[in-house]
Amino acid sequence: MPKSFLKKSLEGFHPYVPGEQPPDGDDWVKLNTNEAPLPPSPKVIEALKAAADDSLRLYPSPTAAPARRAIAEHFGLEAAQIALGNGGDELIEMCFRAFAGKGDRVAYPTPTYPLFEPLCRIHEVVPSPQPSAEAFTWSSELVDDPAPLKFLVNPNSPTGTWHGRASVERVLVRSAGVVVLDEAYVDFAIESQVALLAKHQNLLILRTMSKSYALAGMRIGFALGSPELIGALDLVKDSYNMDRLAIVAACAAIEDDAHHRKIVEYVVAERGWLEDQLRELGFESYSPSAANFVFVKPALGNSGAAVADALRERRVLVRHYDREPIAGWFRITVGTRAQHERLLEAFKEILI
Repeated sequence: MPKSFLKKSLEGFHPYVPGEQPPDGDDWVKLNTNEAPLPPSPKVIEALKAAADDSLRLYPSPTAAPARRAIAEHFGLEAAQIALGNGGDELIEMCFRAFAGKGDRVAYPTPTYPLFEPLCRIHEVVPSPQPSAEAFTWSSELVDDPAPLKFLVNPNSPTGTWHGRASVERVLVRSAGVVVLDEAYVDFAIESQVALLAKHQNLLILRTMSKSYALAGMRIGFALGSPELIGALDLVKDSYNMDRLAIVAACAAIEDDAHHRKIVEYVVAERGWLEDQLRELGFESYSPSAANFVFVKPALGNSGAAVADALRERRVLVRHYDREPIAGWFRITVGTRAQHERLLEAFKEILI
């Protein structure tokens, strides 16, 4: 056996595996990675075309300053309360760097975004996963966990569960460390918890432009928090973590409220329609989703894995889970009506 140079903490390591990405334009119905069904704002495209000039030979703003100012203005905050990242994933990783030292605990509910577990291994911290309570709500064990870093995804992925302000505030009051509230899907829910930033200095909110702004390909995430927490993220970020085009796109997207509302309204309407159609086909669900996907399970007698394989044979992709407590469940992205009709047609052929 050749010598392994991998550090010992990563022996047997299993990284986070993103959803399958088939080649563009190959006639797949791609409902497995929660991308937007509509294109980004035309103003973003125009801004990107204008920015693709000789200035690309120059480094971007190391702090993504134009985007910080634009996002701060949109949310009624100061620029010092905004940080940018290469997608929400980089901001999550920055939180590990800034707030959790080797051997510290990092708490999060399960099931939730599966990136947290591998990041614990990478950063040599102690994972503290707390099983969710009934209907995928946050357990008292999670609320009272003394970890210096705690993650909440709200609405949660993959379940689509949304917690209101009282539930979020309960966690904040009873947590001694930093609480990172990942609101990647919040634009499709009832409300964001940005208003809580003024009351709770331990709250850091993460957002993304991949979902409701239709910019998954640009990899733009941003954090909202106190100047102290944002300053901590700045201490550990890469030198130029946002390129010139991403900064331009972020500014143009956040300023086009009308197009943003168009995407959100379309997704919410289609989500309700799709949930109704799946219910008629006998799918099980815990509650209506508050995100840009639905979380459902085929009726008894249908193997989730077999159904997912049969869908893929028909060039239809959904996210299938094989771990308890959600083994056999599907997370299905809200797409276009044409995509949904193809999905439903495939289900009618497959389901017993």
